[in-house]
Amino acid sequence: MTWARLALAFLGISVLLSGCTRLQDASVPYCPPSDKNDAVLILMAQAVPTAAYIPCVADFPAGWSFGGELIRNDRPEFWLNSDRAGVKAVTVLLTRDCVVSGAMEVPPEAGEPLMRRYEEPTVLQPAFSGNRYYVFPGGCVTYHFSFRPGATFAQAIEAGEALSFVSRAEGVKRLAGLGLTLCGRGTRCPG
Repeated sequence: MTWARLALAFLGISVLLSGCTRLQDASVPYCPPSDKNDAVLILMAQAVPTAAYIPCVADFPAGWSFGGELIRNDRPEFWLNSDRAGVKAVTVLLTRDCVVSGAMEVPPEAGEPLMRRYEEPTVLQPAFSGNRYYVFPGGCVTYHFSFRPGATFAQAIEAGEALSFVSRAEGVKRLAGLGLTLCGRGTRCPG
């Protein structure tokens, strides 16, 4: 068994046994996935096995950085920091479903997978806060914006450009190439 497989198996067992884990070395969940960031994306996919998509970071605009992650069963999340919008300016949460009754549906973004998008701003001034929801088969991704005073909706646009999605099917295919199974949506779990 390679070190990568052993590390993935250990991380998976940690999540299943504890229900909650925080990776010591925060690994940015970049998309597309690579050998350097597979662990966080795989843990997120296993935490919500019904989700057709997993949130990830496409690129960081100037002034934005990765803050950390918290992987829990049914609620994995990570957050981004901004030099203008503050620490934990946007938290990205993956869940099985979400309540969007107070939000307004808006057209999907160009280049993103087909999913329903909702906006729910709660405060515009003096500090922007609110939620953006992406609803798709088996899951929901929530971007929770919580900006410090002086930051504007422009930083929400930047954060939205930094974030993207990777399909669960891509993860299943990637792991199959390593002889591993990503259980959940579309893939029957062994045993």
